Amino acid sequence: MTEKITSPVLLKEFPPSCLGRDAIQDFAETISKKFGVTDFSSDEDPLQKFIKSIGGRIHYQDSTDFMGSESGSIEVLDRNDFDVYLSAFTGPLRDRFTLAHELGHYFIHSNQGAIPIRASRKGTGPIETEANWFAAALLMPKEEFSILAKSLSRDAHALAGHFQVSVRAVEVRLSSVNI
Repeated sequence: MTEKITSPVLLKEFPPSCLGRDAIQDFAETISKKFGVTDFSSDEDPLQKFIKSIGGRIHYQDSTDFMGSESGSIEVLDRNDFDVYLSAFTGPLRDRFTLAHELGHYFIHSNQGAIPIRASRKGTGPIETEANWFAAALLMPKEEFSILAKSLSRDAHALAGHFQVSVRAVEVRLSSVNI
């Protein structure tokens, strides 16, 4: 008999996945394509719609709690049972990247909910780097991003508008895919 863990352990107690950038990005791009994460044809944000479809809940932290508000965190309780917390002080483009980053923790570090975890965005190091690789590939799949970047002459503002991410996220992606 397996007993469900009721209190997730902090992510910092886990080692990084060691999957490597290419494997993580390929995994994220597969998810992006399968679930239409970059398809903005409806009124609802496709990333938020995807999170809800896999049992995630999105919460905005109390705007009166300025000191306690983080840029993002996730608590994974079980498969298809997780909460993502966003700061009340960030905008929609930053929030999209944060949501994708937290999904990186869900898919890579909790094994899609098999391992209950609690992760805060305050951290740095390999675990956070892996989540950032996942987020960039989920929101800006390499093939689509490369084609569009070339056709737009690497215009970071136009790319940011298309993918609904910050200009900084586009700049980092441009350098990582060597366009």
